[in-house]
Amino acid sequence: MKREWADVQITEVSVAVYVPPNTGKHIHQTRPFHGFVLNDENAVRDYCFSDGRVMRTKENTLFYLPKGSSYHVNTLCVGGCYAINFDAEIADEPFAVRLRNAEDLKKGFKIACDEWKARGQTARVSSMRGLYDAIYRLLREQAQDYTSTSQRRLIAPAVEELERNFTNGELTVSHLSALCGISEVYFRKIFIGCFGISPKEYLIRKRMEYASQLLSLREMEVLQVATICGYAEPCHFSREFKKRYGVSPKNYL
Repeated sequence: MKREWADVQITEVSVAVYVPPNTGKHIHQTRPFHGFVLNDENAVRDYCFSDGRVMRTKENTLFYLPKGSSYHVNTLCVGGCYAINFDAEIADEPFAVRLRNAEDLKKGFKIACDEWKARGQTARVSSMRGLYDAIYRLLREQAQDYTSTSQRRLIAPAVEELERNFTNGELTVSHLSALCGISEVYFRKIFIGCFGISPKEYLIRKRMEYASQLLSLREMEVLQVATICGYAEPCHFSREFKKRYGVSPKNYL
């Protein structure tokens, strides 16, 4: 999985669908879109690509199928899967990651697939959220494989501060690094190694997730939500929100 995923921007969602056991195509020629797929329990499949490589996917495996790829599928153990197809400026090889805990992501994928099937008003938004959550989980899984326990402990005070005070508009990387007693440069390096994204991006994603929850209540104006989430400038808040959810805060839900 390339590091470029940390900055990828989803430009289009083509479909979000649950594929029940013993259904779906077995042969795929030149995929028109990228795809993230999350296997159900019990599912085991081999994806055999035209270049000769074989990618085995097991239960609770999240895997990526590149745009333009051709392959056939061999089912080794019957099970269903959730799939979201999308377009983005990214070029990578197929990869599969066995998630340590797939339940939250699976829940998000299920909501996206259900809303897409029902042609719900929030289908595209929930699909975008599922995709970005998938990328986030993949980057975190990848990062945890390359960082030591001692490094994670070193930045623990900053992570705790981020979780507790992410709506504080005055929160800075220099403050976070000072809590850990290390330089900003070293702090960023360890943080990216642990989470796959920069501390600034981590902070923005926490704020956007909270903002989406507040907007879902339909009890506050966008300006109020922006202020609560730590943004002094509503236009800055709206720009960050649209980048991640594909719609402006005003048109969300």
